[in-house]
Amino acid sequence: MHNFEWNLPTNIIYGPGQLKRLGELTKAFGKKVFLVTYRPKESRAWILDKAVSSLEQEGLDVGVYDRVEPNPRVRTVDEGVRQFLEFKGECLVALGGGSVIDGTKYISSVAYSGGSSWDYAVLNYRKAKEYTGAYPIVAVPTVSAAGSEANAGGVITNWDTKEKSFSRSPYRIPKVAIIDPELFASVPTGITAEGGVDIFSHLIEHYLSSSEESEFADRITEGMILTLMEHLDRALVDGNDLEARGQISLCALFGWSGLQALGRMGSIPIHFIEHQLSGHYDISHGCGMALILPAYLDYFAEIKPDRWAKLARRIFGVTEENDLKAAKQLSWKVASWIKKIKVPIKLSQVNIGSEKFEKMADEIVHMYGDANGKVPGSKPMGRSDILEIFRQSL
Repeated sequence: MHNFEWNLPTNIIYGPGQLKRLGELTKAFGKKVFLVTYRPKESRAWILDKAVSSLEQEGLDVGVYDRVEPNPRVRTVDEGVRQFLEFKGECLVALGGGSVIDGTKYISSVAYSGGSSWDYAVLNYRKAKEYTGAYPIVAVPTVSAAGSEANAGGVITNWDTKEKSFSRSPYRIPKVAIIDPELFASVPTGITAEGGVDIFSHLIEHYLSSSEESEFADRITEGMILTLMEHLDRALVDGNDLEARGQISLCALFGWSGLQALGRMGSIPIHFIEHQLSGHYDISHGCGMALILPAYLDYFAEIKPDRWAKLARRIFGVTEENDLKAAKQLSWKVASWIKKIKVPIKLSQVNIGSEKFEKMADEIVHMYGDANGKVPGSKPMGRSDILEIFRQSL
């Protein structure tokens, strides 16, 4: 177990109906509020109406930017920066899923620091620009998935080059996160299930890739996975089960907050592969993870069989005593769970073929690989490894 420092500076407000406190909680950060969201569907337009109403009741001047798309794009974010500066905003509200919150983080930090949002993306072939600060953010997630509401990270897509990457900065960790289960109740079952896979992938990433041992982090992670799986089943049966929705939302928030990795950090190779997949095909992160996760778990099971076996035994009840044999069972156990919640597990199921495999593998190595063409992971991945994972996912 390695030494660590961790804090969670986000003030977390949890409970049904807490959206009504948005204005009260935001006014401490400024009077000119730039609200970033998706273009609302009719069934969920009431969420934006209530948010704006709460802000205006506190006498705040609200500007709405409702152009963020899933997998937020550089052009959209940069236009948001322009409009924020024109509005002379003092703080931001992110109202939406992980894409909206990530997009808001970029608008906040790029408006403060200058340049284009893509200047800050982490890419091994160039030096990223460093943030110098950010405007305050209040995050209101409406989908349980990415957990972006309480961390420093953010993903962005350059649609012109078909590259998808990330950046991190403590400047833009949201000051407040309002977790209101009522907002999740209208999320369709398909998006709910894909969000569950997104959360699951975050929880297992460091668990499987770390070279350190931390039983504390393992047990926290396992507890969140079991909580997620139990309550996801309930939410898929009854979307209005607010207790289930609330439990899932907490797994999302804490599942990528650093809590799940205390004492044992690792790399995120699964995410590197998925980023290029959704960078080209514009699928949700949860869907993308479901498509490559079984193949990834099978292909790399022999590298850390003790870690794979531990997860298989503690989460999926595998009783095999031989670590390697138990490790090999993890892939199909995860695949069975994903199929149970009705998320596709093969690229062919979402009409993705092999035509871009080589291009995406080259891009992943170019973006994240070292001088030897290896991407960090439990086993450093080369081009051939990435291609094999794509092929097995077909």
